[in-house]
Amino acid sequence: MKVEHWSLRLRVFLFFAGLAAGAIMAVLAGLYLGFARLHVPEARDGFIFAGAIASFAILAMVVWIWLMFDENVAKPIQRLAGGMLARAHADVDEALNEKTARYLGDLAPAAHALTENLVSTRNKLAETVAMETTRLVDEKERLSTLSAEMPHGVVLLSGLHKIAFYNGAAAHLLSADHTPGLDHEIFDFLRPAPIRSAYARLCAGEGGEGHVLPLTVATRHGGQILSARMRLMHAPNEGDATPPYVLSLDDVTDDLAIHAKREKLLSRMFDRLRPSMASLQTTLAAREADDTLRNDPRLNTALVSEMQVLTTAIATFDAEYEATKADWWPMASVRGSELCDALRAQLAQGDTALTADVVEPLVLTLDAVQIITLIAHIARLVTQDGGRALSFLISREEDGGAMLALGWSGAPLSVDRLETWLTQPLDVGLADMTGRDILAAHGTDIWPEFGRASRAVLKLPIRSARPVRRAPVDGRRTVSYDFDLLAHRPSKEVMETPLSHLTYVVFDTETTGLLPSQGDEICQIAALRVVNGKVRNTETLDALVNPGRPIPASATEVHHITNAMVKDAPSIDVVGRQLHSFARGAVLVAHNAPFDLEFLRRHEAGIGATFNNPVLDTVLLSAIVFGQSQEHTLDAISARLGVKIPPEARHTAMGDTVATAQVFIKMLRMAEERGIVTFGDALTEMRKHKRLLQDANQPENA
Repeated sequence: MKVEHWSLRLRVFLFFAGLAAGAIMAVLAGLYLGFARLHVPEARDGFIFAGAIASFAILAMVVWIWLMFDENVAKPIQRLAGGMLARAHADVDEALNEKTARYLGDLAPAAHALTENLVSTRNKLAETVAMETTRLVDEKERLSTLSAEMPHGVVLLSGLHKIAFYNGAAAHLLSADHTPGLDHEIFDFLRPAPIRSAYARLCAGEGGEGHVLPLTVATRHGGQILSARMRLMHAPNEGDATPPYVLSLDDVTDDLAIHAKREKLLSRMFDRLRPSMASLQTTLAAREADDTLRNDPRLNTALVSEMQVLTTAIATFDAEYEATKADWWPMASVRGSELCDALRAQLAQGDTALTADVVEPLVLTLDAVQIITLIAHIARLVTQDGGRALSFLISREEDGGAMLALGWSGAPLSVDRLETWLTQPLDVGLADMTGRDILAAHGTDIWPEFGRASRAVLKLPIRSARPVRRAPVDGRRTVSYDFDLLAHRPSKEVMETPLSHLTYVVFDTETTGLLPSQGDEICQIAALRVVNGKVRNTETLDALVNPGRPIPASATEVHHITNAMVKDAPSIDVVGRQLHSFARGAVLVAHNAPFDLEFLRRHEAGIGATFNNPVLDTVLLSAIVFGQSQEHTLDAISARLGVKIPPEARHTAMGDTVATAQVFIKMLRMAEERGIVTFGDALTEMRKHKRLLQDANQPENA
């Protein structure tokens, strides 16, 4: 029978039998050699010699058997236990490798069958759950889509002012150094006094039955002014004295600036006109009271001069008013191609044919309904006057605007007739809105010109236009939420906080080399947030860093970052400040954290902040759950846990960060199964493996 087929009991028996046999043989050998020494006249220490020989032989036999036991039984059992734990709590689907425990008899096949059955059962359960929750997922997607399309920012916060939901508009309004994240305090982004005051008033019952209060808040960075409404989710009660609440946000910074500009214009106008009006009134009153002054040429000259000054001032203020009037009309960004399509569609309803095109892809800032209605109105009238082969063209102007040109074959249009058309009311959703009103709202005008090849043209400039560029996914169309965060009540001491209640920021750096003490620097930083056990793919930081020194070719060969790529990148002071803000209130997680943190902590003075966050290291977590004797590289841990790292993502900051986050979540579940529940438990266990790697926590986190 082959050795691999021996049972585990037989193997353990043979270990002990071998130990006993070896000990007996050692004693017999010692006695034999000792007895032989007794016949030597010079040596009378035969029994001492026999005992020494037997002792050293037994010691050698025990060490050899222990090494064999450790290599063929203890280590395989440890690997088998780690593999089973990974499949039980880390959702690893790959089958156990029985060869690692081939000398454990029936134990390895039994563990293999058990884990296969577990994976099969879990997959069947997942399929059942997926089928039953399809409708709920669809409804969630619809809700997310609707929330993402809301023009106003919406944020749901717990009674501790922690973010549990935000839509894309809110992320856009709150973004400063970085986008907001779940479980962040709202006070990281908005000034706290108005929010705390409104919340206290609502909890005291000042909001009435709706539990709603309007307020104005300011962002902590950037100086934006936001109009807000706060609504409690429910009234305070004995079970929840600090209820969750909703903040709806709208940026009124530009509106306030425009309002202030108009007020300033009016104030300047009245300040300038008031003296002239007073002078005119005084002069006219004097002429009225004294007959001799009526024919005084000096007084007439003063009147004419003051009238000229007054006329000039009014003309100046009128020009300023006309130039800024379009600023306070609501405009939107519209692609030129969409404007052409909409114009063709509207004219096709009335059997008016028109060709429309854009010279180059443009995005125009205008009220599309009004402009399309105006041009369609004029095009129909041109057709009634005999115009043929109508065309519409959008081209870019050198001043940053765009020119809309409506052309036709036929008689040119007179200015008087065009003005008559512009005075006719148009159906744009507002009462008595004329073409002239639309032009005034856009701060522009329209005029006729002679075109090429006997064609007549009407030109209408648009003040704001930009080329279409391929842009990343619009973050304002995303939604992020975790309603379980509303019930979280974290412990005051991080050491006592359950690992499942902590928020984590997983990060990684790419550097110019491995020796920060000899001048090597960071050239890329990536980070992502893990909240409530889930990776938040929309809450990331990924930035190149100018290291302030050349990147060696050997380093570029590893991470593919070149000197040209970081030439215009921000310094570590800027990106380090972003990372510190991004990780505020979170536990830092890294693979070999002391290495990455050494680079960052050397620049804390320039960053203006210290990285004193609690730290967890995936190298030390791997030693806890898999044993110190295992390999603890990121590739080895990923392979054990079934985490696939695409080759192109390996040794990139974000690629390694994503892989680290995935193995971290899996190992966290395994650690909790071993009774490591709080951060303090994890820190205690990590420090047992300090021979492998030093703990990166600062003394205040100890």
